[in-house]
Amino acid sequence: GRHARALEPASAMVGDAEADEEESQVATNLAKAAALKEEGNEAFKRGDYKAAMIAYHQIYMYVHGFSETSGGAGASSSPAGLPWSPRKSVTEAETAQLRSLKVAHFSNLAACHLKLGAVPKARDCCSKALALDPGHLKARFRRGKCLAALGALDDARDDLETVLRADPENREAHRELRELKMRLAAQRRREAKKFAGFFDRLVGEAADGGPPEDSPDGGDQSGSAEQSLPREEAEAPPDAPTPAPAEAAAAAAAAAAAAAPAAEAATEGEAATAAEAATE
Repeated sequence: GRHARALEPASAMVGDAEADEEESQVATNLAKAAALKEEGNEAFKRGDYKAAMIAYHQIYMYVHGFSETSGGAGASSSPAGLPWSPRKSVTEAETAQLRSLKVAHFSNLAACHLKLGAVPKARDCCSKALALDPGHLKARFRRGKCLAALGALDDARDDLETVLRADPENREAHRELRELKMRLAAQRRREAKKFAGFFDRLVGEAADGGPPEDSPDGGDQSGSAEQSLPREEAEAPPDAPTPAPAEAAAAAAAAAAAAAPAAEAATEGEAATAAEAATE
């Protein structure tokens, strides 16, 4: 019994030492992450965007993996490769600092991607930052610029208007929104012109009775000889075939030969009658 009671102070001391070590670890990680953020900011100001990205990426190792629950004993597993073993939980103040650094990690990476022309990656980083902090105006503004560059004009306008509602004096947001509205107006004019032409064609076809089914260009341009001829010329009777040219010539000669004697007889008769009348 005396031995057990003697061990109690020692175990309490061990628990206090572990708690102090955990608190020291969180403070160390937060300090390292903040230093990396500043390092990235300095590189960004120099225009060295790749160096800035390297610094911003390293923030991840120091702020991810903690259990963001104030108090409690819910353990959080340490992600592989991270240079620390996370605490079971962090305080509310520590949680706020961790979240702020996570947001900076994503938002500042987005700024680098924008400078390097990787617009879709910049948009995705902004969305991750806004998932953690919907009120983060820099991430909102940067995502608006990304969306405008990607042609999502209505979504871009929503983000920029959200920024201006929270910060009405934001000159960059005003400028971006003004340019965006000009693009939207031009887009609306193009769409109106396109649909106006489409409806004009529909109205014209309806007034003309529409194009015939067998003529995609609106009319039969082929024409037909039968359409311009009288019916009796266009259609020969089935029982009266057209004679061949040689046969027609022979028939005409025969008819002329048969008519010659009759003509001569008629002439002689008329001459006799006239003579008789003169004689009388």
